[in-house]
Amino acid sequence: MSIRRTENPLRDRMHRTENSLELWILEAKGIPIKRKYYCEICLDKTLYARTSAKPRGDICFWGEHFYFSPIPKLENVCINLYREADAKKKKDRSTLIGYVQIKIDQLTTRHPVERWFVYFFIFLPLSLIKA
Repeated sequence: MSIRRTENPLRDRMHRTENSLELWILEAKGIPIKRKYYCEICLDKTLYARTSAKPRGDICFWGEHFYFSPIPKLENVCINLYREADAKKKKDRSTLIGYVQIKIDQLTTRHPVERWFVYFFIFLPLSLIKA
């Protein structure tokens, strides 16, 4: 019998779980042109990361990779899409354009999940879209 089993006899019956999340933010489609956009990644309403601001050309492409480990047990992942504030207007703030809400049950697997998620638009006045 080993000393470790003597110290903790239930050690062989204990399990350790380590949660991690690997995420790629690739692109956003169907957003207004001539603006800079970025995403914020929230895990259970806590901000964990942000993409760089990318100008919208033909497509709005980030191609950014994020790896979170260890993380607590999660319920959902939310990715918020923002239009960056105009640098010329000091009072202008970044505007939430839309979001993607993903239940963690959709991602719980040992194999990578590659799929498109539809983001929900936040209502915007027409003046903000054309500006």
